[in-house]
Amino acid sequence: MYDKNALLSLKKNIGKTILLFVIIVVITNLVIAGLSIQSATKKSMDQIRSSLGNDVTLSVDFRNMMKNRKPSEAVSNETSLTTTMADSLKDLKYVKNYNYQISTSANSNSISAVETASDNSNNQPEQASNQVDFTISANTTMKYLDSFTNNNYKLTKGRLLTTKDQNTNNCVIETNLASDNDLSVGDTFTITTTVNDETITQELTIVGIYEIQSTNEIGSAHFNNPVNTIYTDLSIGQTLTGSSENITSAIYYLDDPENAEAFVELAKKKSDIDFDTFSLDANNRLYQQNASSLESMQSFAKMFVWIVVIAGSAILCLILALTIRNRYYEIGVLLSLGQSKVKIIAQQLIEVGLIAVVAFVISLGTGQLTSHYMGNMLESSSSSNVMQIDQKDDRLNDNQNQSDSNQQKNNTQTKENFLGNMMQGPSNQELDVSITGENVIQLAGVTAAICIVSIAVPAAYVLRLTPRQILSRKEG
Repeated sequence: MYDKNALLSLKKNIGKTILLFVIIVVITNLVIAGLSIQSATKKSMDQIRSSLGNDVTLSVDFRNMMKNRKPSEAVSNETSLTTTMADSLKDLKYVKNYNYQISTSANSNSISAVETASDNSNNQPEQASNQVDFTISANTTMKYLDSFTNNNYKLTKGRLLTTKDQNTNNCVIETNLASDNDLSVGDTFTITTTVNDETITQELTIVGIYEIQSTNEIGSAHFNNPVNTIYTDLSIGQTLTGSSENITSAIYYLDDPENAEAFVELAKKKSDIDFDTFSLDANNRLYQQNASSLESMQSFAKMFVWIVVIAGSAILCLILALTIRNRYYEIGVLLSLGQSKVKIIAQQLIEVGLIAVVAFVISLGTGQLTSHYMGNMLESSSSSNVMQIDQKDDRLNDNQNQSDSNQQKNNTQTKENFLGNMMQGPSNQELDVSITGENVIQLAGVTAAICIVSIAVPAAYVLRLTPRQILSRKEG
């Protein structure tokens, strides 16, 4: 009976019906757009976190040391990370694998470094004459190195080093270095360095050759040119640095990227490491840089949904209040005939509910277009900010690399080079604003809530009156 009366009322008041339909369609479209952008930004932030990897790096915090030093005080080069410190974290909860790393430099009398245009520059002849030829990257294992796992570097011959190569003289070199020196898997060559005025000569055997796939990584002079990087076992790095304990960094690979912050907190609680001197870097800075625009979108979308809900409810309340005023006589008569107030409100809800159902179905189609439009608009407004951040970071990295070339044997340079590689993040992806099943459920709940509120408020005002008071009022 109520359905029949509701349909008759909608047909009779066609102007009001169309007006309510248009308003509810607009509201539901805006709500679904806001909800889909919210879920899309959360999904994108999770993807960024996952794409950054599950590694946490322990190393000397040179930036904090610089910050805490007194004016004109030199930064100590004696501070070093040790394997004892690193071992205190490797068996903690969340740690799945680990890799200890030593970055140092060496020359060679048996092979020549690959030269680039910058090597022949006459801008700094004195520095060029003191330039070392090779970067030595000594590792516990190469299995988890970012350059190889993200396919920037590709193994072309032989194999990568693993924990089975511990205490061996095996190495992996780049294909250009191999071809320039007519080297292949199984060949040997020697490298030299000086530690405490003593010349150390180390023979290496090639077990693998890799090729750099990303052309933007090739450049700079000998030491900073990745084609002149030689990968060895950790023991070789210890020999070349003259220390069996000191390492450059320890990288811990966690079972889940989401556990990075929990691992950092656990490490600080369980270990005796001085975290004013050493740092555990979980890529938080890079995550925040890439996710900042998405977080802004998410906050905007959340605020936008609330504004739409509140404003939409207010508008519907106003329209329905005016409508009910025009139905004073009808309501008064129904109450006089013994109709309960609950049934009268129920009919009003059915009328609005029928309109809302049609509007809801339509918004599932048109809301997708609205979501894409709003998503593109938000991405365009935030892209300029992201580009500015990236440009600033590029200039910072350029300045760091230039400074590093003047301090090749200094541990500070090793730290900065390591940070430079770590700060290479994933490229921004298009925001996926597809409507999900969760969005549909949320929209249904929001639409129902708006309809109930918009009916209950004006109806409560009218139905608090007695039938005599209602009938005594003039219609219109």
